[in-house]
Amino acid sequence: MTLSALQDAKEGLEALDTEKLLSAYHDTFLFEDPPSDRSLTDRSALKAYFQSLFALPNIAFRDVRIHEADTFAAIEWTWSGTSRSSGKPYQVRGASVIEVKEGKIARETLYYDPRAPLSCQSRHAFTSAA
Repeated sequence: MTLSALQDAKEGLEALDTEKLLSAYHDTFLFEDPPSDRSLTDRSALKAYFQSLFALPNIAFRDVRIHEADTFAAIEWTWSGTSRSSGKPYQVRGASVIEVKEGKIARETLYYDPRAPLSCQSRHAFTSAA
């Protein structure tokens, strides 16, 4: 049985629904995106992060799969889109390692290879968009 917060995260990613995704997070959380050197603990900053990410051209999250244990989970995903600068499509496979607290996401760390989108656009454009 999948924890409802993890299901909300999955559905929010697939639907590019910022509000549904935010509902999956605990009141106090840590969201880390090491490839873009971001660490967020503020809900409004996390909302802006996802809004900016979801505004990328042809953005999509597919093949989202949840693997969960008692207090930890992992979500695998495939992120694709089109580079703003080159117009080339890209695809990135990644995973989120999640710590669960009181039925919500308390900590999430993203793991992915940023070279795919970076090969299509400048690092600045990628990190300021995500």
